[in-house]
Amino acid sequence: MPLFLKQWPWQDYTFLAVRTLWVIAIVLLSYQDHPVFSFPVILIGALLCHTLPLVLRRFRYTWYVIAELLLAGGLSLFLAHHYELIRLFLPAVLSISFYSRGKRHLFMVPAAVTLFTFGGRGVHHLSVEFVLQNIVDATFVYLVGFGLQKISDSVDAIKQKLKLAKEQYSILEQYSNQVERMTLLEERYRMARELHDTIGYTFTSVILGMETMRPYIPSKEGGDKLQSILKSARNGLEEIRKQVHLIDPLEEDLSLDLSLLGIINEFKANTAVRVVFRTMGEPFPVMKHTKLALHRCLQEGLTNASRHGQATSIQVLLHHEKDKISMQVQDNGVGREDLQFGFGLSGMRERLTSLQGQLYVHSRDGEGTIITCTIPYRQEEPQVDKIHILLVDDQLMLRGSLQSLLEEEPDFHVRTADHGKQAIEACESEQPDIILMDIHMPEMDGLTATKWIKEMWPDIRIIMVTSFEDVAYASKSLSLGAEGYVLKTTEPKELAATIRLVCHGDTMVSREVAKKLFQSDSEQAARIPYGLTDRELDILRCLSEGLRYKGIASKLYLSEGTIRNYMSSIYLKMQVRDRDEAVEKARNESLLVL
Repeated sequence: MPLFLKQWPWQDYTFLAVRTLWVIAIVLLSYQDHPVFSFPVILIGALLCHTLPLVLRRFRYTWYVIAELLLAGGLSLFLAHHYELIRLFLPAVLSISFYSRGKRHLFMVPAAVTLFTFGGRGVHHLSVEFVLQNIVDATFVYLVGFGLQKISDSVDAIKQKLKLAKEQYSILEQYSNQVERMTLLEERYRMARELHDTIGYTFTSVILGMETMRPYIPSKEGGDKLQSILKSARNGLEEIRKQVHLIDPLEEDLSLDLSLLGIINEFKANTAVRVVFRTMGEPFPVMKHTKLALHRCLQEGLTNASRHGQATSIQVLLHHEKDKISMQVQDNGVGREDLQFGFGLSGMRERLTSLQGQLYVHSRDGEGTIITCTIPYRQEEPQVDKIHILLVDDQLMLRGSLQSLLEEEPDFHVRTADHGKQAIEACESEQPDIILMDIHMPEMDGLTATKWIKEMWPDIRIIMVTSFEDVAYASKSLSLGAEGYVLKTTEPKELAATIRLVCHGDTMVSREVAKKLFQSDSEQAARIPYGLTDRELDILRCLSEGLRYKGIASKLYLSEGTIRNYMSSIYLKMQVRDRDEAVEKARNESLLVL
């Protein structure tokens, strides 16, 4: 079958069949009544004259009209006047009415009616009665064709709406599947993160707590059992980490451009929309939060373009820039000047805002819509100030567990030392921000090491991490300049928060030790007015000598931040506003000689 016949709509086939049967019937019946013409010649000629116009209509309407009037109309006039072969032009009238649109009816009605009137009867029967009858017949047939045209247009409109509804349903189904898939990925990622943070920390803290039990288990059998339990706990922690990595979405193995291309290919397979995907810049790895956000933005952009914008072509551009990554979705849809943010666009903006990104939407009537999503590159590799920590402890297992625990924090960098001498040597090579110092260690204990380090590097902040709640140790440590005193049984999150707090200039003492210190201070308060501690009295004496905070810190081997904290406490206890009032009040009440 020729290509142009395959492209014919059902209406053309219907009219071709009707006209063919009509011509055959008229020629056959006329030949039976008046066999005065060559039947094969007239039949073939009539079929050609009635078929050719329908073929030409596929190319241009003007050619069709000329062919109908000249071929079908001319043949009808010829046969009517020579062989009394009448009503051959009536199917052409029906076709002309059906295929004409708009103002063309004003020209085609008189032309079709006139040709049928003169071709409807022979020249010997052109009476007024027959002319009027032919006009009525032609007008009726023309109106029938016009009615069929409206019915056909309605059927086509319904089919078009059904087709559009199917496409919209396919798009919505594809979008819902993508949303379900992305939601599952996000939930898997969230669960993996939560398991890592909760179960991982719990296992690590349990291991750390069991390590602190070693000094309290003197028997060899008890030590062996503890070692067995520790081994099982470490194996369990490693198994949990493996399972967490299995739960983590596998899509992170795909690069961003390949994962976006997969979404586009799936969209194209379910719709008739043409989508072009391009990338610019040098690709770089991005974090899962960013990848998931761009996935959802692309899905929403494609769905809006096809469903609301009625686009037939969409261009997607992924641009890797130096400081950001941007994705642009441009369509050729209807566009709207007063485009309002619905649920989809609002959700896109919220996702991007959570990553410090931005959403830009540009739309014009008849010119389509451009959606641009940008996310800063710094979100992919967040820059954080590392806190350099030196962990000093003579117990290998405990030191390793605590190091593993602290290195879970993204802003911690941990080194280790076995005893006080190694800690001093480590400070000489590279000064840490924080030292976590045990008290009882071979070669050099923690208190001696703290004194040495504070004398040589007063800016290094030290937190004593020990198993002992002894007030004497705590007081001695703080008097030597330590900024913190916590127990090894401290919760992991609390220990990390303590490190950050001390690193920013504050002092921290564990709750249990603080209670005993306060009890000791209350006993001294009966002897020392205002409840001043020995350290606070030392600072008051330095103030009376005219020293500033820096000089006091150097003399007492403390940091300036610690001195300021002590000064705030002195002002509060003595009910004074500044250092001059404090010194004057101390002299008047003979506090400096205590």
